[in-house]
Amino acid sequence: MTVLRELNIPRMGSVENAKLVAWRIAEGASFARGAVLCDVETDKTLTEVESETDGILAKRLAAEGDDLKVGDLIGLIAEPAASAEAIAAALQARAKIVTASGAAPYTDASPNRPAGASARGAGSQEAGSDGEPVGGLKLSPLARRLAKEHGIDLASVRGTGPDGRITGDDVLKAAAPAGQMSSASATMNSSEPAGPAGYEHVPVVREAHSTRRRAIARRLVDSVRTAPQLTADMQIDATALLAARARLKTRQDGAHVSVLSFIAHATAQLLKQHPDLNASFTDTHALRWQVVNLGIAVDAAEGLVVPVLRNAETLSLQEIDARIADLASRARAGSLHGQELEGGTFTISNPGSLGPVLRAEAILNPPQVALLGIPGLLYAPLAIETTPGQHVVEVRPILRPSLTFDHRALDGGHVIRFLNDLKRTLETL
Repeated sequence: MTVLRELNIPRMGSVENAKLVAWRIAEGASFARGAVLCDVETDKTLTEVESETDGILAKRLAAEGDDLKVGDLIGLIAEPAASAEAIAAALQARAKIVTASGAAPYTDASPNRPAGASARGAGSQEAGSDGEPVGGLKLSPLARRLAKEHGIDLASVRGTGPDGRITGDDVLKAAAPAGQMSSASATMNSSEPAGPAGYEHVPVVREAHSTRRRAIARRLVDSVRTAPQLTADMQIDATALLAARARLKTRQDGAHVSVLSFIAHATAQLLKQHPDLNASFTDTHALRWQVVNLGIAVDAAEGLVVPVLRNAETLSLQEIDARIADLASRARAGSLHGQELEGGTFTISNPGSLGPVLRAEAILNPPQVALLGIPGLLYAPLAIETTPGQHVVEVRPILRPSLTFDHRALDGGHVIRFLNDLKRTLETL
């Protein structure tokens, strides 16, 4: 008899939530080991789910656009040599087992999960990729959620959508007493808030937050709520930095090394001398990390993402430049791997790359205790000491980096000493 294996949302480090973006394999289609089965959006990046074996996609148990948890079951896989008849029989047998168990929706990690049951609750009429659940009804993900909230038996609901698909409106009509549909409709649209008072008649386009945007919002609120954050600024004359960059370009036949790479290289080296900044804070301990895993904030289309440059203190300037370019390119393309977003010990944010930003104050990236913000490089008058007590004013390229820090873990002295060392390093290249 054909054995069906489960296809689950894979575990990806600290990621908890995921959204099924697109299926790459049709139901009934064969695939080889390493084939991409589907695309999954997490709160950090877009991930391709690859097959670990050869097989046939027997059934999709989650639809494109479904919000899921890591470990949730999204499909069933048959043996590569299984016939269509054998797969149909195996699916029917499985459906009977799940229906008999009376299982409610659960995740793969649920301690009460019955053997062989679907992590998306196949016995509870969960939808597949085309809106068709195991129980035979067609319904939208919204209808499924509302039926659960209102205790509606979907078998008693008449679908008014395309091909008899049950919509959220259909479920609410079944749930609401006569004359109360307007109130029910408000419940159906609860995911689309009405907006601030006084804006009821202002035209609006509502756009649901992506998984990543919700995660960014949650992390930033948690960061501000948890850590008392202060920011210190430093002014750096970038004349020597630009001269060093020009010399390197001449020696390397026009090779381009970014200003960010110079700063990242200097920062990685200095953090070995300032371990209190390359750390995390707990209620009982300071965790001083023994390597510098440098997070580089990247402005991607779906929202900010921070890939990690591991062991940055061991890398040359050119290696750092190449790694940053590669990570940034793949971050914008949504092709980073989960492990490339974990384990950062210090972050650099570079809004100056987007335009002439004058200040780069930022919110900490937990659980790190410090973040360096790099504004735009600008030209400004600067008093230059020619002899002791004597100055001339010259127009120089200026950087004004901002270092945000967790005041629980660091005092101002730690931060100012680091910034002074950064200034000396970059002004004497």
